[in-house]
Amino acid sequence: MNTSVVLERDCVIAGGGPAGMVLGYLLARHGLSVTVLEKHSDFLRDFRGDTIHPSTLTVLRDLGLVDRFLDLPLSQISTMDAVIDGTRYTGVDFSTLPGPDNVLVFAPQWDFLDFLAREGRRCRDSTCG
Repeated sequence: MNTSVVLERDCVIAGGGPAGMVLGYLLARHGLSVTVLEKHSDFLRDFRGDTIHPSTLTVLRDLGLVDRFLDLPLSQISTMDAVIDGTRYTGVDFSTLPGPDNVLVFAPQWDFLDFLAREGRRCRDSTCG
């Protein structure tokens, strides 16, 4: 008895990191049937960083996703400061960037990847964008 299952897809992406998930979303948004292959069953593990930079927020804004993303439980900062011998120094001031995406967002990468996966599924269900 043959129990194999054949899935037909327009595109298969190897790797469910930020680039793979955004690509999957973009292709799904254009009506393609997409599967993102990831060796782990979830995104709950340590990553290299948990920051979403202003340029990434602009990409999310261009895709119509930024408002839903910013509704997640996350933190935003406009400056990165250090206090040395009682004096505060501002090393980075994101507020000098053109708005509205002039903050740094702290969010666990697994939340960002889960968000992108949910948005991709919304495209599959025809409620994308």
